[in-house]
Amino acid sequence: MCRRVFSPQYQAAVLLIFNASTGGGAAAFLRAQSHSNSKVGVIGFCSGGRQAYLAACRIANLDAVVDCWGGSVVVGDPSKLPSTQPVAPIELTERIRCPLLGLFGSEDTNPSPDDVNRTEAALKRLGKSYEFHRYEGAGHAFFAWYRPNYRPEQAQDGWKKVFAFFEKYLTAS
Repeated sequence: MCRRVFSPQYQAAVLLIFNASTGGGAAAFLRAQSHSNSKVGVIGFCSGGRQAYLAACRIANLDAVVDCWGGSVVVGDPSKLPSTQPVAPIELTERIRCPLLGLFGSEDTNPSPDDVNRTEAALKRLGKSYEFHRYEGAGHAFFAWYRPNYRPEQAQDGWKKVFAFFEKYLTAS
């Protein structure tokens, strides 16, 4: 399932809810819409951030992906990987073909600051196009205004970065 969000500036479709097995079909559907500029981005939060990272790894023709504090991209103990997902997403990083934006709280435990550093090191080693931003004083889900861990300043800055990133990569050329 996907939900479309269109900006008057760039009329690009952004997949908000993502299923890795049908993502390529959803991207093709969005590109085929008469009001689309043929650019497709993915954004995910928490486990959706992990799914967004997987989308970047598995769908070759995405134009931009945003991972907001996606947990379990790095899995230190392989015995914790379920049989349906036998490989940690970080092991698929070499397949990423689109720019990736990552937003993380420095007080988060999943992903931990070490997990974020390991993911960034893999992206850097493989020469991937990415931007990572870490927010001091923020933990997991710091955009969630209805939760005690909401951090308004960090959330506002994060949303500005999301919109600027999508503007840069999803604007019609």
